[in-house]
Amino acid sequence: MATTIPPPQGPANWWAMHTDQAARTSDARLELDFDSEAFRRDEAAGLLKRFSHHGVRAFMAPIGGSGVADVVRFGNGVEVNVINLVLPTLRRRSYIADEAMILLRASLSCDAVFKAAHTAPVVFNRPELTLVCVPSGMHITVDGQGGVRQQGMNGFFRPAALTEAYGLLPGDLPPVVRDALAGTTGFGRIVSLPLDHRVAALVADTIDTPLQGEMRALQYAGRMAELVAYTMDAIQRHPPAPRVAAQADAPPRATEPLDWRAADLAQLALERLARAYRKPPPFTELARELGTNPNKLQAAFKAAFGITMVDYCLERRMREAQQLLLEAKLSVAEVAERVGYGHQSNFAAAFSGHLGMSPREYRRHRAPVHLSLGSVEADERAETTRRPPRVRG
Repeated sequence: MATTIPPPQGPANWWAMHTDQAARTSDARLELDFDSEAFRRDEAAGLLKRFSHHGVRAFMAPIGGSGVADVVRFGNGVEVNVINLVLPTLRRRSYIADEAMILLRASLSCDAVFKAAHTAPVVFNRPELTLVCVPSGMHITVDGQGGVRQQGMNGFFRPAALTEAYGLLPGDLPPVVRDALAGTTGFGRIVSLPLDHRVAALVADTIDTPLQGEMRALQYAGRMAELVAYTMDAIQRHPPAPRVAAQADAPPRATEPLDWRAADLAQLALERLARAYRKPPPFTELARELGTNPNKLQAAFKAAFGITMVDYCLERRMREAQQLLLEAKLSVAEVAERVGYGHQSNFAAAFSGHLGMSPREYRRHRAPVHLSLGSVEADERAETTRRPPRVRG
């Protein structure tokens, strides 16, 4: 049942840790007000810093936390948040849905709860890629837990903006997303997907980007477009079961469908392999630790991520090896050891089979076109020192 929306009292200071004033979902369409007295005060206090025409960074250290949150409003009904922070205490904010909103979350770690009257709370406490619908007319409260690492990317969209911003037509979207855009979906998750390792790498790389200013904002826009594409593709390939409003965000129970239990099992295996992909444990041992058998574990992993556990570990090792070879700081033998191979010949065979060229060939082929993101001028100076001296005739 929708609540009556009170008249707006002016935009809330969304960066404030505590405020009784509710923000409006339509604020995402407005430009950030860098000239306001509140912004200038918090900027002077070290809480905020403008980093682009439409982007601001909020710092948690001055209020007893750690890390930062970047917010960019692109002026087309799209807002992107990139967060890597720990709040000092519980942070509670209220929002009035004066227009509907679609939220896309890609979380590496989080502990937050969305609440609305007459509906089950939406709990975010595990790595996932998820779409959330907030219908027009709702008043929601968002609690961010203090003392917990909050890490990920969020995209806030007016329903029309999800198609307009990326040149999509309604027919390009999965039916469950079209229903949400049409306003026929209730509050809560539209879909929740295990966090694929490629998406996790995309989010982690975005959080750690060395880019600054407008190039950082441009990267955020591109990465959010990638997340939209990954999400829509995953929903098209694996349509979710019909959503029951009263149970959509209820805690897991013993009678939970098998596909959800399998997804949780796959996520646990992914977290373990992400830490130990260089020298992965025997899969029989991993299955025993997770309380299942190897066949079920491998089937669940393949169904959730579209890749076998063997191929996942191989892909991670090869990706790390590529980066190390491009950096050209280690010998091929040292790269082999770094990514978990006891013999260089085994590493070379695996690398050649994966990429179609030997490690030495890859280094010769790629290294000349590699530029450091740190300093182009330094690269140019280094290139000058590598050139042979000119012979004067």
